[in-house]
Amino acid sequence: MPRFAILAVCFALAAIPSAGGQIISVYQTTPDLLEALSQLNTLHFSAKSNPGLTAPIITVDDSQRFQEIDGFGASLTDAAAWLFAKKLTPAQTDAAFKTLFSRKDGIAVSFLRHPIGSPDLAVTFYSYDDLCRQTDTACTTPAGVSDPNLAHYSLAHDQEYILPLLREALALNPSIKVMLTPWSPPGWMKTSGSMLGSNPETKEPSSLRPEFYPAFANYLVKTVEGYQAAGVPVYALSVQNEPLYAPPTYSGMRMMPDEQAAFFGAALGPAMAAAGLKTKVMAYDHNWDQPEYPETVLKDAKAGALAAGVAWHHYAGDPSVMSEFHDEFPQKDQWVTESSGGTWQKGNVLADEAAELIAATRNWAKSYVLWALATDQNYGPHVGGCATCRGLVTIDPTNPENPVTPERDYYVLGHASKFVLPGAVRIASNQPADTQVKDVAFSNPDGTIVLYTLNAGTASQAFRIGFHGKTVATILPAGTVATFVWKLK
Repeated sequence: MPRFAILAVCFALAAIPSAGGQIISVYQTTPDLLEALSQLNTLHFSAKSNPGLTAPIITVDDSQRFQEIDGFGASLTDAAAWLFAKKLTPAQTDAAFKTLFSRKDGIAVSFLRHPIGSPDLAVTFYSYDDLCRQTDTACTTPAGVSDPNLAHYSLAHDQEYILPLLREALALNPSIKVMLTPWSPPGWMKTSGSMLGSNPETKEPSSLRPEFYPAFANYLVKTVEGYQAAGVPVYALSVQNEPLYAPPTYSGMRMMPDEQAAFFGAALGPAMAAAGLKTKVMAYDHNWDQPEYPETVLKDAKAGALAAGVAWHHYAGDPSVMSEFHDEFPQKDQWVTESSGGTWQKGNVLADEAAELIAATRNWAKSYVLWALATDQNYGPHVGGCATCRGLVTIDPTNPENPVTPERDYYVLGHASKFVLPGAVRIASNQPADTQVKDVAFSNPDGTIVLYTLNAGTASQAFRIGFHGKTVATILPAGTVATFVWKLK
């Protein structure tokens, strides 16, 4: 039986428990994937004390509430959408989407960050207002050619296969939050005339020409409006992926913090107000190691009024910067919007990624979003940039009997996304001292409590879970992720 079919059977049996006692459901994934979101025997809280029981304890306290969770997910890149639409049969795509987006049959991915125009994981370069011919090589718009009124704007590229797939995902999980992010404006809006981040020969970075601030703002507004008219509500928007990195091989652009603040205040804010858009705007969308960038944007009066908060990536720095940022800007939200896995990872990838998900949410992130939803068996297709990035699933058209394989990233995410419901709130839980056990806890709107745990050590670890004066003992194998779910009495 294909692996996705096995997963569907397991998920159908793994329903969140109903009210009627504090029975704890347990789901576990081991590093070798011999157990993969497998439901184990249930546990039971007990009020009886046991003086001889000295195992470390995780105490979950639902009276201490922190950020509301928006979701866990990945990016439906052009490459991923093309693979689903062009390299699988409709039945295979439907089956894969159920295991990705259905709560009953899959992991209920709940956050999709979608590129506006081409990222590196794409089949061709494209924007929605190209004035030169794009292929798998970026074109350069002739000097003096522009379209400030966006007369040539079109969503035709996305209407072919991206928007239909987004609608299919939303039909399976209507609570999905969709975020849009451009890797580059159309080339004619930039100093270089090209969608590339920098000149491949001179390495000179491209930037947005100030005279086209209004055009780019209207371009973003038209895209949000076009998506929503096509049946894809847009929850949030950032204006530039990784604005401090101008790649020479794929779409990108350098946008310095003062430029982003000026663009927010002078162009995007007025354009969104004129259109009546309430879409959240996220500042920055780059690594943890440069917090002065979003600080500059948020401290600008007009830009700070527009920005709902900050989007972060994981490629440099530490998630603890988000707690420092929360202390400075407690009224602003924070999201982790890109964290990629790939062939460069060594050791226990499951444990490393789970540890980061735990750290991100413990440090105020409302989302934890991996990079690609899917890549092929050669980590593509791509038009430059990352040639070794791994998707949540791998699509291998050369294996027609089992063309879609879930990767470890799928299970790391699934241990959260399947059980943490829309509107959940992070609640307090300690991480036991002198152990390698890491954890984060959530309270769902339906009264269920979710405890996401990891044993990052190299030996099994016994520990207890404490809640409302009751405890339960359990053991977590080395390098293993487990989710515990129980209902409030």
